[in-house]
Amino acid sequence: MKILLSVIIALAVGTIALNAWILSEVSNIKASVAKQDEEIAKLSKAIAARPAAPAAQPAAADPQNVKVSIDDDPIKGDLKAPVTIVEFSDYECPFCKRNHDQVFSQIKKEYIDTGKVRYVFRDYPLGFHKKAIPAAIAANCAGEQGKYWEINDFLFQSKANLSDEKYIEFAKNNNLDMEKYQACLKDKKQEAEVDKDFKDGQAYGVRGTPSFFIGKTQEGKEMTGAYIRGARPFDAFKTEIDKILSAQK
Repeated sequence: MKILLSVIIALAVGTIALNAWILSEVSNIKASVAKQDEEIAKLSKAIAARPAAPAAQPAAADPQNVKVSIDDDPIKGDLKAPVTIVEFSDYECPFCKRNHDQVFSQIKKEYIDTGKVRYVFRDYPLGFHKKAIPAAIAANCAGEQGKYWEINDFLFQSKANLSDEKYIEFAKNNNLDMEKYQACLKDKKQEAEVDKDFKDGQAYGVRGTPSFFIGKTQEGKEMTGAYIRGARPFDAFKTEIDKILSAQK
């Protein structure tokens, strides 16, 4: 009997202690929640007091009637053609390849080959395209031996052609002077020439590739043209070209 009484007393004491612990924990939780609520209220008040963020500014319109230089870059077509197109491009850019494959060929057939347009190609290698600068240098070096437009087609043909091995392969297949070609590939002035094209493009407002300026051919190495940005359909170029041609009649 005494043992049973001791057990009952022990259980009662344990229950009281457990209840006291539970009450203590509940009290602590309530205090913690109250503190969090207070912090949330302070944070909400601080956020509400902050000035509203300024509204997003609309994107600037593509520049029009920009004076650009044709520099000493490759020209395809009659030098005295009434219309000049200057393209800023990147050999590793998929949109530039699409323009070359789908639009340039039509411009060539309808306007360049008929003496109405002279086409200028300038380099605009984007920073995240690691093969773009070496490809541009390879093209310029082939151009020094009269094979610029041939290597231009070759480089846009496939990304697999954007490699040192392929540049040498092209040079051999096109009977270039290999000693001169390989020396040109290492010449720092070629990289400087590509960089000049890029900086000129930035100054003209170029913000991506491909970018084009289309305008009336002028004396000297400059022309003033409308800016066409991106891989546009042939009709976009046809509209601008025909407008210039019509105005000269």
